[in-house]
This record gives sequence, C-alpha cells and structure tokens, in this order.
Amino acid sequence: MKIKAIKINPFLVLFFNILIPTLFMFMPAYPLNYVLMVFASLVLLLSGKIKRALIFIVIYGLFFGASTFFMNVFQVGGIVIFLSIMMQFLPCLMMATILFKDYTTAELLSTLEKLPLPRNLVVAVIITLRYVPTFKREFGYIKESMRLRGIAFTWKKPIESFRYFIVPQLFRCTALAEEVTSAGLVKGIDANIKRTSYYEQKFRKSDTFLALLLIIGIMWAGLWKI
Repeated sequence: MKIKAIKINPFLVLFFNILIPTLFMFMPAYPLNYVLMVFASLVLLLSGKIKRALIFIVIYGLFFGASTFFMNVFQVGGIVIFLSIMMQFLPCLMMATILFKDYTTAELLSTLEKLPLPRNLVVAVIITLRYVPTFKREFGYIKESMRLRGIAFTWKKPIESFRYFIVPQLFRCTALAEEVTSAGLVKGIDANIKRTSYYEQKFRKSDTFLALLLIIGIMWAGLWKI
C-alpha cells in the first residue's frame, strides 16, 4: 500500500530552526545531534522527499566517518571540531530545504502573519527565505556567462576569480530588491489592514505528533547522562 506524503506546517519547521541552535548552547551536542538528525530525516521521509533525505543521511555518514577517522588516527582536533559543527548544522539545513523548495511565498506569509510578530520582521524573513533559491539561480547565470566569455574560476587567483562572481551578484541584488519591492507594493504588502490568504495553514494531527516526538526526543537527549 502506498503511503501518502504529508505536508508539514511551516511553523513547525521555523520553530525547529530557531530552537535547535539555542539548545546546542545549553545541552551536550551528543546524543542531541543524533536525535535531531533522526527527526529531520523522518520529516523528509514523511513529506515524500526520500531522495533528499537519503542524500543528507549519506553526507552525515561521511562527516561522521571522517570525524571518527581523524580523531582516532591522526588526533587532529581542529578538523574534528569543524566536522562536528557541520554535523550539528545538517538537521537545520534539512528542515530549511522544506521552506525553500516546498512552500510558496504566500503559504509562508500566511503562516507568519498568524504569529505575534512585527509586520516588518515578517516581510524581511519572507524576502530572505525566498532570496536563497534566487541567489542560487543567479549564481548559475553568472557561471554560464563566465563560461561563454572564456573566464574560468581558478584557485591560483582566488581573489580575482571571486571578484568575477561577487560584482555581478551585487548588481543583481540591487535590481532584484527593486523588483521584490514593486511586487510587494502591488500585492498590498504595506497595507495596514489584516490580509486574507487563500492558504490556511493549520496544525494537523501529524504536526502535533511530530512536535510531541521532537519534545520527547529533546527531553531524552537532555536526560541521557543523568
């Protein structure tokens, strides 16, 4: 029997990415990181993003293997710390991909407007989230333009090569900012009245289950060494 993919409430994803970096400041990184990795993988699998989940699991496994190797064989502390930070960052990145790839701007705006947040902050967050895939696309355009002009990125001249990327990107940022501002004004984003939305993001039973599962996992990780 084919299992139907569920759609996670964006608020749960935002809550995860705000809460987790804070928890790492007050709780041991392990086993908390294992719990978060399992939870993020479960969310992606339930959302039907099996390929994406497997890619992140493989990356996490490579980081874990490299960290264990450098710690036991070479005892290189700096590399081990870097790999550990990357492993802690992966669960947040996994959840963030849901916001970047699986939700429209209208859906995210509908969710954030229900929270007691300043409207300017909501708009800033939405623009930031939507600019990440735009930045990736613009980066591809710049790379293709460099290829057509016979300009190749080389590590022998990193500063000069980096300049070929960053200067066009800065000019594009200015143009994109004007376009986003115009689009927002046309849609009445600066209006003082409360906006209605076609998308009604509600907390479903699946969202409640995942939220409880996350809380239980964090509590278990916090009591692990007690």
